[in-house]
Amino acid sequence: MPRTARTPRRTAVAALLAVAASTAGVVALNSAANAAPAPAPVTAAAEPVAGPADNPDYGSTGQGAEAPVAEEMRGFAYSAATSKISRSTVIERARSWVGIGLDYDWGGRHGGYRTDCSGYVSMAWDLDSSLTTDTFEPRGVVYSISKSDLKAGDALLDNDGGSGGHVVLFEKWANSDHSKYWGFDFTPSGVHHRIYDYPYYPGYGPYAPVRYKNIVDDADTTPPTKPSAGMTDLVAANINGDSVDDVVGVEASTGKLWLYKGNTNGTISSGSARVEIGSGGWNGMSNLAAADYNGDGKDDIVATQESTGKLYLYPGTGSGLGARKEIGSGGWNGMHDLIGGDFNGDGKNDVVGVERSTGKLWLYKGNGAGAISGGSARVLIGSGGWNGMHDLVGMDVNNDGRTDVVGAESASGKLFFYKSNGSGLDARKEIGSGGWNGMNDLIGGDFTSNAYDDLVGVEKSTGKLYLYPGTGSGLGDRKEIGSGGW
Repeated sequence: MPRTARTPRRTAVAALLAVAASTAGVVALNSAANAAPAPAPVTAAAEPVAGPADNPDYGSTGQGAEAPVAEEMRGFAYSAATSKISRSTVIERARSWVGIGLDYDWGGRHGGYRTDCSGYVSMAWDLDSSLTTDTFEPRGVVYSISKSDLKAGDALLDNDGGSGGHVVLFEKWANSDHSKYWGFDFTPSGVHHRIYDYPYYPGYGPYAPVRYKNIVDDADTTPPTKPSAGMTDLVAANINGDSVDDVVGVEASTGKLWLYKGNTNGTISSGSARVEIGSGGWNGMSNLAAADYNGDGKDDIVATQESTGKLYLYPGTGSGLGARKEIGSGGWNGMHDLIGGDFNGDGKNDVVGVERSTGKLWLYKGNGAGAISGGSARVLIGSGGWNGMHDLVGMDVNNDGRTDVVGAESASGKLFFYKSNGSGLDARKEIGSGGWNGMNDLIGGDFTSNAYDDLVGVEKSTGKLYLYPGTGSGLGDRKEIGSGGW
């Protein structure tokens, strides 16, 4: 919460609470849990505290009461289960709430857990109960660590209660001096996976690094190749009009947009040969989608401005991008996984995206002159369940002139192909049997100049970039085209 509206950290009080919790407090807690299996009402202590930094993108407006996930607690829930959980599992669980349209509601539940900041982290750690920011420590669930000890699945905790507390799940460092990091938190504007200032945004806190007592390192302890900066929001785009797709991406630490030129043999230019095509501010944009929207033979990029929800078109110039043009007046931050292509086969490139609040897949038809249809004219091509997919890709898998949809299913890790039929999508076909939850930033394009679109993606555990060549009906064996840092 804002420093101007918070109370000091109460370490001594926390210690007394810990003693109480180990004695008579146990009976009281268990009694309350058995008496109130339904979502707990909001208490006076959970009311939001007004302050100058009130912003739905940051911090908390309140938290619900402690509550078990199931109707009956498994043993002493607040000490957490005795089973261990790996760091990668924690991150995957955290990622499962991103982009599915959850509202911040301390009286609400999703999958049994409270839909607020501490309920979210309780879910990621697979606790038996939804704890609160001021009870993680007293219940013995976490212990303090140093900044240098932080690893994936640890947390940054402001241990006040109610609207005074907040917690962020740590994923990885975003720059070499460890002043910024990738993480997850649940705020009044939704569940975020983004880059944070360490330990949190100015005006909030104090925050301290903590570790869940049952988290363990993954079995493979081989140090991954460390990204020098880290790239995000990758997109395949033929920026220079040479008929070979290039890789474009945002450098997380600088907000710059870089182009890695594609070669006809399925490789891309090295980092030293990359070309800067956006000087900064691109980490304020999201959902990059590329296609030739204005019909000049060079791919353009559309992107959502997160702060306003507006959709912008950046026209390709042959060597970079021209001045942007607003093509969507607002609400586009309510969509995710935007992809570009000619989905209906009319020769004009469209935009397709998932609506967070409903999980529906919508087609916004392009007019061939750099604009797309408005919301009232959009076409439903997926009736629901698309929030359960991640890293959607627009690519012409079978070379029939229509862009198809490819995406990974979060629940199974499988990769599916949805063939475009001109008016919608056919029944899906499995083209990847598993393990695709270990990949992200999937993009599709013709990187090998063989008439079939290929798939490119980042392996999370190593930061390596791989190309999966298109075969006309699926994908061939992958090939490493980026050695690390992606």
